[in-house]
Amino acid sequence: MLILASSSPRRIELLREWGYEFKLVYAPVSEELEEGILPEEGVQELAERKALSGFETWQKQEGLAEDLILGADTIVVLEERILGKPADEEDAEAMLRALSGKTHKVMTAIALVSKGEGQDFRIETDMEITIVSFRELSNREIRDYITTGEPMDKAAAYGIQGGAGKFVRKVSGSLTNVIGLPMELLSAKLEVREVFPTDSNH
Repeated sequence: MLILASSSPRRIELLREWGYEFKLVYAPVSEELEEGILPEEGVQELAERKALSGFETWQKQEGLAEDLILGADTIVVLEERILGKPADEEDAEAMLRALSGKTHKVMTAIALVSKGEGQDFRIETDMEITIVSFRELSNREIRDYITTGEPMDKAAAYGIQGGAGKFVRKVSGSLTNVIGLPMELLSAKLEVREVFPTDSNH
């Protein structure tokens, strides 16, 4: 059984849309990263942390030997600076101003953890990068978007599948990656492990 170690509504929705059956485990972790870590390393470390925490929690609950735990983390990188979730509305406004008229990278790492020999576990991580370009945003557009509340729980203070879709000029690469789970990459990884959608158009 596929187990998603996340409470992200976007990730839950994507897995459902692609026809996967799965259960949820909630195992929060610290999202602090050491100073100076490369974005590519940081996002994979966070995905691993989430998957391992989910694995430990699930094993205590009802874990079976064949269960596969999925952890994921998404970050936005603008000119080598990692933009996480905004601390408050001012922070969200600063992030959106910084993104205005510029191109940034969205990185999502996925980590898959399964039971190994004895008490061991096996972990595999991978990552998808999508390039997103924003048009110039007016101050009013930014403020109006923040008042919807949508930016507050999202990396870089925007959701491409929501109100911020109209800010985007161009997307190069996987759109599902920007939403929070690179489904093309993930489904290929799951297929190797003989985990298939039960009903899917994909």
